[in-house]
Amino acid sequence: MIEKYQGYTAVRKVGQGFRPVGKHSFKIIHNARAVKFDLIQQFEESTGIILPNEVVNALCTQPVPILGKELAIMKLQIEEIKQ
Repeated sequence: MIEKYQGYTAVRKVGQGFRPVGKHSFKIIHNARAVKFDLIQQFEESTGIILPNEVVNALCTQPVPILGKELAIMKLQIEEIKQ
């Protein structure tokens, strides 16, 4: 599960301690599957292609570096076919 959160991500040294400066949005990640699923959803949105559940489940079981490479290759192949 990935939760969007608005909080302090930068600090500045003030005297003996640190003080938070500026709020920036960031995501809290609770498990690796959520990260993979989010990456696949971004891929689907950018290409306009919806992958079948079996493909999504197969991709979610792969390590993240391999998943990123495979999605990049798939996106390049799709772009070549469209041209």
